[in-house]
Amino acid sequence: MPFIRAGNLNVFYIEHGIGRPIIFVHGNWATGSWWEPVLAKLPDGLRGIAYDMRGRGRTGGPDSDYSIPSLAADLKAFADAMRLDWFHVVGHSLGSAVAMQFALDHPEQVHTLTVVAPAWVDGWEAKPIEEDRQRELKANRKLFDSTMKSLFPTVQDDHYWKRLLDEGHEQRLEAAVGVIRAFETWKPGNLLQSIPCPKLVIGGEKDLLSNAQIVDRATEALDARLVVMPGVGHGPNIEATVAFLALLLSQIMPGRARNQSPMGS
Repeated sequence: MPFIRAGNLNVFYIEHGIGRPIIFVHGNWATGSWWEPVLAKLPDGLRGIAYDMRGRGRTGGPDSDYSIPSLAADLKAFADAMRLDWFHVVGHSLGSAVAMQFALDHPEQVHTLTVVAPAWVDGWEAKPIEEDRQRELKANRKLFDSTMKSLFPTVQDDHYWKRLLDEGHEQRLEAAVGVIRAFETWKPGNLLQSIPCPKLVIGGEKDLLSNAQIVDRATEALDARLVVMPGVGHGPNIEATVAFLALLLSQIMPGRARNQSPMGS
């Protein structure tokens, strides 16, 4: 199994393909495994890389403050350890904030930026009960499973989904609680417009977490192209993988998208 030392972490990652690299950043209560269906369908000429963030999955190392800048610094350390100097970045949910912050901090390394089910970009006024909710999700596996299913309503209830739930629930409580505090203090707002690369926001029509207001605000702040995928919830990458990949390829391989269908049909 591939691990690489990056700063004070022993980072677990998966990859597929050879060519221009894409780093995929997963969300909260998740791991790099959430990108497996996308990695498996990448066309020739692309190298997809998905890693487990600090406090999650098989990545080992100490806790941090789990702020968005800290998690973006972890991404920088991982990219440097992999000797990647210029790449596409795709982030989902929490990972979207990490990807956006990385692009702010290191614009020279980002070829394109794609954010999926974007995070709040103006700070989130979390209620005290939100931290309690994270603790409850960790303590109550049945509640965790049902909550996740409500967020991803069209996902297939198969072995893969059960594995994602198993891996996600192993997340450290410190990482889960840290997310709430991170979103309270992360407020890049319109500064995101300064990111010079092509930017794409992908939302889900039925997303209960990254709702239309949040998606529209992220799109405005980034000055990005927006696509809302019909009929899916918080996880377009696992709920509608083929359609999601078509959108992603239109962003990172626009010439190919003009000349042939990204879905191969």
